Amino acid sequence: MKLRLIIGIANLFGAISRITKRGSGVMVTGRIILKMQPNAVSALSRNRKVILISGTNGKTTTTSLIFSALTVKNRVVSNYTGANLFAGLAAALSKNLSAPMAALEVDEMVMPWAIKQTNPEIVVLLNLGRDQLDRLSEVRFVAQKWKDALAELPKQCQILADADDPFVVWAALDWQNVLWFSSGALGHIDASTCPSCGIVLDWSPDGAHYSCTCGFEKPVAQWVLTGDELRGPQGQNVKVVSGIPGRAALSNAARAIVTASYFGVSLQDSSIAIAKVTSVDGRFGKLKIGNTDFRLMLSKNPASWRETLATSAAGPTCVLLVVNANTQDGKDTSWLWDVDFTPLTQRYVVVTGDRRLDVSARLTVNEIAHHVVANESAAAILLGEVEADLIASYTAFHRLAKSVTT
Repeated sequence: MKLRLIIGIANLFGAISRITKRGSGVMVTGRIILKMQPNAVSALSRNRKVILISGTNGKTTTTSLIFSALTVKNRVVSNYTGANLFAGLAAALSKNLSAPMAALEVDEMVMPWAIKQTNPEIVVLLNLGRDQLDRLSEVRFVAQKWKDALAELPKQCQILADADDPFVVWAALDWQNVLWFSSGALGHIDASTCPSCGIVLDWSPDGAHYSCTCGFEKPVAQWVLTGDELRGPQGQNVKVVSGIPGRAALSNAARAIVTASYFGVSLQDSSIAIAKVTSVDGRFGKLKIGNTDFRLMLSKNPASWRETLATSAAGPTCVLLVVNANTQDGKDTSWLWDVDFTPLTQRYVVVTGDRRLDVSARLTVNEIAHHVVANESAAAILLGEVEADLIASYTAFHRLAKSVTT
């Protein structure tokens, strides 16, 4: 059966899924395409310039920003709403068969398959850190998967890799066409030992540099983000403006600018386009529950909680934490003890979710005053007519994101 007909059939079932409110239709569309033509991703990638974006945190935001920057000059397909597994890639590539470019967010463990299927033009590697260990592998194992997969890249492929992350550096170090990027991130919560030889890494006192007696060390970055200024290897510079708050978002915006420049979009045009993006798939969107106006934020592992809490600290006084432990969240909540919750000190904190008592215990140890309630509606009654941040784990976030207004 011809691929166009298969896509038509799959889109029909996707539309039925949306009409019956069973889902967005993306996954069912992709699954049908792959069921009827297993090599569809390879076929749909042919004669396209494909960008693959992966990392533990920031994939969806970075992909959306790259998409926005690229569309200044190109027609682009993308899965920037976060469907980053096999079916999501197939569905994204089937959207507009005439689009010459594809910006694809890829789950860390799916990267080896995606590389073989798409023959990418550029691979953007963000970071590697602990995620839900009951669902995913230990960080060093993921880095090894990446290292093996990158060795199979087409020779002309360019890698944009984070020089601040030892695991990313180790995975990409052997590739001939690497552009190193640094946002000045200090330290790494999971990188106490060398990914190359296993002995303790030597970190500088400020956490800006790392090295090992085996010769492994932080590479010199060609693209450097200092404050909000991005500088390139040939004297390029541009002010990075992010419509999404937080240092991590600014770093992701800078990566998007670098990626788009590879395809001929000027740094200035990319920066203007990216600045207009204020919410990605519900992230930082507005959500009203009762009389409370929430800003919705996603956190799913220790590193993302650290970034989110830092961003939230500059926001409203009130904050609601919603933590579940379903399959997508990770059933093991021991990661809570790896999160520094002290940025919540002196704020009005409310806790809910399936694992609200686990969170309550953790906050109690940190001597952070808080209230425990049954659900978000009860939290809104307690908070009243105020602005508040709502920081949610994966399943709670995606349930709530359906009601985001902006």
